[in-house]
Amino acid sequence: MTDFQDILNKPMSEIDRPKPYPVGSYVALVEGLPKFEKVGENQTQCVDFTLRFLSEREDVDKLALMEAGGINGKSIRHRVFLTEDSLWRAKKFLVDDLGIDDEGGAKRLSQLINEAPGRQVIITIRHRPAKDGSVVYSEISQTAKV
Repeated sequence: MTDFQDILNKPMSEIDRPKPYPVGSYVALVEGLPKFEKVGENQTQCVDFTLRFLSEREDVDKLALMEAGGINGKSIRHRVFLTEDSLWRAKKFLVDDLGIDDEGGAKRLSQLINEAPGRQVIITIRHRPAKDGSVVYSEISQTAKV
């Protein structure tokens, strides 16, 4: 981990926008407990999981990944909205993709969320341009079981 003083003492000439992760699939690990947030204009409830990259899969451009700084020690946010119409996505992620046993549907969503840390998942990265087209963001387009 970088020391805070090192960050504050960094010359402006050495600060660049990180390159997006290359498109493709990666194996990632749920790191720590997620954060519950309210986001957007409507303050929609969601849960943000931190997924730490473990490895890239064969469909990732190795040269582009190297140019982006690799994945060692890096993570990405996976946001899951918690609305009545989107709860099925939370269930898919937790039960189908992370492999958490829901005991035939008897467990509560909160229990499954608490069991997520330390579990592995395959994530697929896509690129999404900013609204003004000035930047390209990496985001998770789908998740799957390892």
